[in-house]
Formats: sequence, structure tokens, C-alpha cells
Amino acid sequence: MPITKKDRIHREHKKAEAAGTRVKVNPNGTPVKAKKETSICAFCRKELIRDNKKILEQHAETHGEAWTKEKCWPNDFQ
Repeated sequence: MPITKKDRIHREHKKAEAAGTRVKVNPNGTPVKAKKETSICAFCRKELIRDNKKILEQHAETHGEAWTKEKCWPNDFQ
């Protein structure tokens, strides 16, 4: 008797979970994306994505002359 598509997928998922290689999946079936690394501003404690340096610089400019980008984001700009 042939195996159904649903059973085959279930069997593959079970093997992947046992091996620890199955990707987390949303209820609608799409894979869950990994969270991006973030940095926290030292002045206002706002959390922004670390990869986009341009946005970090623009945010630092909103604090005035006393707070430079090096003071706001000490781990990203040294």
C-alpha cells in the first residue's frame, strides 16, 4: 500500500526532529526567521538593529551635540 504525502511529510519531520535539524515553523507553514542582533542606546535605552549603521548614526544625531554616536552606541562605534 503506498504511503500518502501527508504521512511521508510527517515521517520526514519526525526524523528531522530526532536529529535536531528541523527548522521552527509558523502555524501557516512558513519557517521562523532568526532574530537580528540589536543594540541599546546608552542615552534613551532605545533598541535598534545593529547591522544598519546609518540608522544608528541618525538616531545619535537626535540627542544633540553632547551625545555623539560613540557615546550612544559604545559597542558599535569605537
